Amino acid sequence: MILIEKGTIFTVTKGIIKNGNILIGNNGRIKKISKDKIDAKAKKINAEGKLVFPGFIDAHTHLGLYALEGGVESMDGNEMTNPSTPGMRAIDAINPGDPAFKDALSAGITMIFTGPGSGNVIGGQSVIIRTFGKTIEEMIIKNPAGVKCAFGENPKRVYTEKHQLPTTRMGTAKVFRETLAKAKEYAEKKNKKKKPPFNLDMEALFPVMQHKLPLRIHSHRADDILTAVRIAKHEFGLDLVIEHGTDATKIREVLAKEKVPVVAGPLLDTSPKVETSSSSFSTPALLDKAGVLTALMTDHPVIPIQCLPLQAGLVAYHGGAGEENTLKMITINPARILKIDKEYGSLEEGKVADLSIYSKHPFSSTAKAELVIANGNIVYER
Repeated sequence: MILIEKGTIFTVTKGIIKNGNILIGNNGRIKKISKDKIDAKAKKINAEGKLVFPGFIDAHTHLGLYALEGGVESMDGNEMTNPSTPGMRAIDAINPGDPAFKDALSAGITMIFTGPGSGNVIGGQSVIIRTFGKTIEEMIIKNPAGVKCAFGENPKRVYTEKHQLPTTRMGTAKVFRETLAKAKEYAEKKNKKKKPPFNLDMEALFPVMQHKLPLRIHSHRADDILTAVRIAKHEFGLDLVIEHGTDATKIREVLAKEKVPVVAGPLLDTSPKVETSSSSFSTPALLDKAGVLTALMTDHPVIPIQCLPLQAGLVAYHGGAGEENTLKMITINPARILKIDKEYGSLEEGKVADLSIYSKHPFSSTAKAELVIANGNIVYER
């Protein structure tokens, strides 16, 4: 067991506990959180004068599929030979040896959502993994965790260069709608036990049709976001999450009404594309105030993974979201979007012990994680 003593505990969901104590059981879960002294035979960690946070969660990355030092040989996130490849699986390309995993831990990030890029209209299956482990099998928390899709500039650019469908937004919508129609038909046959001929792409979309997985849809422009909602939700009744959502503030009331979450960002880049020209640190705050469930992303390697807390600080102080709401955007909000909030995303008794200890608030540019615990074990010490 591990006992963290006398720290300022940011529980996220149950307020801030000053001079608090956390007892972590041998099962890797939080056994007790209290202002009172806890007597237990455990490894003691003195957190006096320090701050304790839940492990941070980056809700959209390509970590492990694009090693920064690897060059083209390590770029495995986009199979840009067919605009619809739902059968691709991120776990087959993630490199646990990517040094960026250590960078993530150094910033208190214990969990990420990672998967294919946005070159295809439907890119493949994504996964939720821990940021430590020697094999992908021991890192997995949930696999698959979503199916990557993309609207707008990226698939248009890729397939215009190849002189094949889709080269327009109409073409992108056709590929998307046609694939979902085939998946619906395949699912109906399976549900009736008619055993259709095995099809890996359709098998990948089967849990989407059963509402067990969401479509994670890359889209920046407001009209692309609405097209994604119209086709995925209104035509097929499917669950979806909007990725990036640069212009989502223009239709934030619609997204709130439709109960469509947004994973916003990255917000530290230089807006290199036409579609991201309106990128703003105020976007998350505006979405949150409108009632849209909002999380932040680095889109690593677009923004280095360890910059998630720094980006959050800019959203909090310059974007108007405030510390409390922004902290939720890298803890409990992504956990809710990822459907793992019963186990992760806040410091509560019974939840998995994922947490970090800081000497300064992590939103500060000079803050550094001093110690990180994940799954009840110490996985990083500065």
